[in-house]
Amino acid sequence: MKKAIVVIAVLAIAIIAGLYGLNHYRKIQKQQLEQTSHLLASCVNQGLLSLFRLQANDWHKNPGFVLQQQRSLNESVEGLPEKILEGKSFKKWEYAVDICNKLTRNSNLQHITIFRPLADLASFEMSDAATFKSRKSLRKRKKTIGALRESAQAADRYLKDLRSDISTQMKVYRFSDEEKEFIQKQINTEVLDYYQKGDFSLNNANVYLERLSTFYKLMAENPKAYTVRSGSLYFYDRSLRSKIDILNRAILQGESEFFSNYTQILVSKQIRASGF
Repeated sequence: MKKAIVVIAVLAIAIIAGLYGLNHYRKIQKQQLEQTSHLLASCVNQGLLSLFRLQANDWHKNPGFVLQQQRSLNESVEGLPEKILEGKSFKKWEYAVDICNKLTRNSNLQHITIFRPLADLASFEMSDAATFKSRKSLRKRKKTIGALRESAQAADRYLKDLRSDISTQMKVYRFSDEEKEFIQKQINTEVLDYYQKGDFSLNNANVYLERLSTFYKLMAENPKAYTVRSGSLYFYDRSLRSKIDILNRAILQGESEFFSNYTQILVSKQIRASGF
């Protein structure tokens, strides 16, 4: 009888210890997942803050801002793990650091794709009338306009690509479905719920670029129809002058609208506080 009591007592102690150990393990797992989620949310947030700074830039005055922001974003992200990690590192944390670095690299590449062509377009070289007859300059202008078409497409799908990138990275590192759901929810709650796609118009961007492309092509293909006097164009061919006048007027009127289009890639949402 006494032996039975001892066995039962030992089993009870073992069960209690097991339950305690299991609860402790689950608590640690939850804390680690929360830290992992917070790191990734903070990483995504830094990328979006960088985008907003780029959106607000004046490309005529500060054409090198893309590279400045690239360095700034890298520095901000490098400091996140040390700020967020509590205790010792763990495997999923290391995965999250890797994912954060990849998300940041992809954000920088996306920002270069979108904004560097704007700096090229804003340069004096693009509008220098003295080079309108040059085939070499036409090729360079065509390259810039081609880059701007890619830029506009990337700007139009920015948020969609970001969400896809986050999802892909979590699949690569084999987070469980439950972990992925928790992390995505945290990223949404901490960051993405505060932003939405803006009024960027891919169609308006392409219309402007088509006009610009036609203008440069006409100037390069009709070198004998005009001359440049003191930086101004003088046309011998009236028909060409009429076409150029119409195009140039539309281009000049649409320039500020084209650049301001890029200030609306993403916009901040107005989040209503609960209870109001």
